[in-house]
Amino acid sequence: MPDNRNDQILPIPSDLYTEIGQLADRVYELRRDLRRIRNQYAELRQSPESLRTDNLGEPIDPREAVEAAYQGLDAAECDLANTGESISWAHGRASRLSLTDAACEHREQLLARRRPPIERTR
Repeated sequence: MPDNRNDQILPIPSDLYTEIGQLADRVYELRRDLRRIRNQYAELRQSPESLRTDNLGEPIDPREAVEAAYQGLDAAECDLANTGESISWAHGRASRLSLTDAACEHREQLLARRRPPIERTR
């Protein structure tokens, strides 16, 4: 009889659901930080006379540079909004999953077999 040492130990759906929620929280925080920085670039756009650029590469007008930074951050925030929606959709579907009783029992048996034996000392 095989010992099932190579059987896959299934992850617990509720643990994965929790991880998806944590991922959604991180995306939300990242979006918040992006918006804050983007809004600061919007403030810089209001004072173009206070900006200059270096001369290390192709010449670029400070107004163009600040606008490009703003637009790039705006696009990234939009992409993260879409990412957040996708994660939210996955989170909703994941909330419906659980292992069957038989799968839970099999999982526990596999875990028990893989645990190293407890060595007793005198």
